[in-house]
Amino acid sequence: MEKDLVEFYYHFHNEQHYFLCHDILEEAWKSEPKFTKRDPIVSLILLATGCYHYRRENYKGAKRSFQKALNIVLECSSAQISMLGIIGEDYVETLKGLIFKSEHLYPFTPVAIPLTPIMITNIKRYYPDYRITLHVVESNLIKNHHIYRDRTEVIKARAIAMNERKKKRE
Repeated sequence: MEKDLVEFYYHFHNEQHYFLCHDILEEAWKSEPKFTKRDPIVSLILLATGCYHYRRENYKGAKRSFQKALNIVLECSSAQISMLGIIGEDYVETLKGLIFKSEHLYPFTPVAIPLTPIMITNIKRYYPDYRITLHVVESNLIKNHHIYRDRTEVIKARAIAMNERKKKRE
């Protein structure tokens, strides 16, 4: 899981590719033997989702995602939060700030997740060019990734599932 977190933080801070970040952690989370929607990592998945919405000016969707992320974090222990490589109290304040900004329609600005020094060291070990990009990345491919992504596998999987359900009904 740590390698997935490292990759998540790299893409979150360097590229602001929030859609990719969501996918990275969602896949890691769902590969765990037991997972629930209250797991601490879900807060980061929701943060990435909220940032994706926020940058696209979907303020309502952003606020909803940030609020859910905050609710999860508030239910977690300090030990659970620190396992994510983040500074819990600062992360809570970051989420509260994002809720306020999205609720009041402030323009999007890059988000810096408050990482522990150990996590920053781990990221730099894998990604020496790691940094927090301070300007908004304007790449249309990143900003509107849901429009441009290849959905071939998703469409195939849905068709297979639909055929399976159809067979069960017969």
